[in-house]
Amino acid sequence: MADGYVSYPSVFVVDSGTKLPPLPPKPGQTRIQNRRNRQIQNILLVLVCLALIGLLVEGCFIYYLHWNNKTSEDKSDNPQTEARRGPNEENPITKKPKLPTILHPSKPLAHLTAGDKKPKKDGIMEWKENGDSILYGLIHRDGKLIVQKEGYYYVYSKLSYSAEGPPFIQMVKKNTTRYLGNSITLLTYYRHNSNSVHKGSMRSSFLGGVFHLYKEDAVFVHVNNGTLVRLHNSADNFFGMFML
Repeated sequence: MADGYVSYPSVFVVDSGTKLPPLPPKPGQTRIQNRRNRQIQNILLVLVCLALIGLLVEGCFIYYLHWNNKTSEDKSDNPQTEARRGPNEENPITKKPKLPTILHPSKPLAHLTAGDKKPKKDGIMEWKENGDSILYGLIHRDGKLIVQKEGYYYVYSKLSYSAEGPPFIQMVKKNTTRYLGNSITLLTYYRHNSNSVHKGSMRSSFLGGVFHLYKEDAVFVHVNNGTLVRLHNSADNFFGMFML
């Protein structure tokens, strides 16, 4: 060392408190961040719209309940208001009356009442299908009930006749394709009239029984003297049958 001079190495001091400049964003990061911000904004907008719609629906529901309560209160007050009306005021018709429903039988059924014509020479009683008569599942033709379904049937008949004159005979008969001869008698009523009875006296005959009938069997009522039958009341002269 010349002249007592000592050389020292250069010393660099680094200040840790000095802030470094921010790094530049990566390529494409700005667009990704903007896209996320827009998605968040859209989601928030949808949530706000749903909240507003919910408030609107709730308000409509509250209004509907309030309107129904008011209408029911007005209806409950109608009897009082109608009582205050005068006798000449007409009450408005709000609803049309419902027509009664007709219940059809589950099995064949017939109930026929006598018409205004007495039996002809063949003695077969004539019946009408209007008024109190019922016909279901059977065919009525020329005073005969024609079976459409095989089975057991209860057959009945009632007639009102004059107690004066010759004997009165009432029979329930059937015609069947299984027997080509004459009609088959199912039920018979016989009554000998007396001349000692009061003029205009009447009697009633009733027949009833259960029979097995086939399809196309024709059942009818026959009398020996049709002039004795009194046709003044349909309730006193009827003929019918129903399947058991």
